[in-house]
Amino acid sequence: MAASPPPAQIRMEAILARLNDGGSITVSEIARSFGISDMTVRRDLAELERNGLLERVHGGAVAPLRGPLAVIDDAEPAFEQRLRHNAPAKRAIAMAAAGLLTGRMTLAMDVGTTVLELARRVVSDKPPKGLRLFTNSLRVAQLSARAGVTTYLPGGLVRGEEMSLTGQAVIAEYSNLYFDAVLLGASGLTEEGIFDYAPEEAEIKRVFIKRAAQRILLIDASKFRRLSTVCFASLSDIDLVVTDAPPPDDLVEALKQAGTGLVVADPVAEPVRVQDLV
Repeated sequence: MAASPPPAQIRMEAILARLNDGGSITVSEIARSFGISDMTVRRDLAELERNGLLERVHGGAVAPLRGPLAVIDDAEPAFEQRLRHNAPAKRAIAMAAAGLLTGRMTLAMDVGTTVLELARRVVSDKPPKGLRLFTNSLRVAQLSARAGVTTYLPGGLVRGEEMSLTGQAVIAEYSNLYFDAVLLGASGLTEEGIFDYAPEEAEIKRVFIKRAAQRILLIDASKFRRLSTVCFASLSDIDLVVTDAPPPDDLVEALKQAGTGLVVADPVAEPVRVQDLV
């Protein structure tokens, strides 16, 4: 019995990897490699072109002229592994983001290692009396509650590895609330939008975005030009991106066109605001 062809996401990841290596690829080459029809290949290429990841030409595709290709991340690394990855950058981002929250007394924080670092920073800086924190992260809630911050957790299904609460109960509860600001993490950022691995987490991020007066994305530079399973927001849905290094020029221009501000923190020195595109 012939082996089944690989899923579309695995095929597209392989197509991008080959383009990164060689700069071009043909329809017939892809079809032979994966044991699929030319029509299926063309559908894959069309999807990647819609996302700005390649340019179709007669008989195949080439890498886009504007710069390096995005990378598709298929599997979410373990939380502890992500926590250690780029730790100095995450601390710098957290420090810069904490300085933007003065006067904001009702905050929402989602799940993620950089957001957790921000929670540590907020509670270590003697949080103001009256601060209220809403989150679906059990780790964030534990930190803030121990520091005496009024902390709200919804009901819902616990994702064990992430220690997060998800599901319709969470969505329903947070859909009725308003927040001064929401602090969000993500697994990838491209011109096309902001990405996360888990559809169930993405739904909650969308609710937070809709219900917050200010939407702040915390993301380190290793996630630029990276895609994953779900695009949960467009660039214009976010008011401010806080990161640790300047993004590529095309991404900077896309943020500017979307009206999204940019804060670049210095992982070595005291973070400072060096660029604001609004």
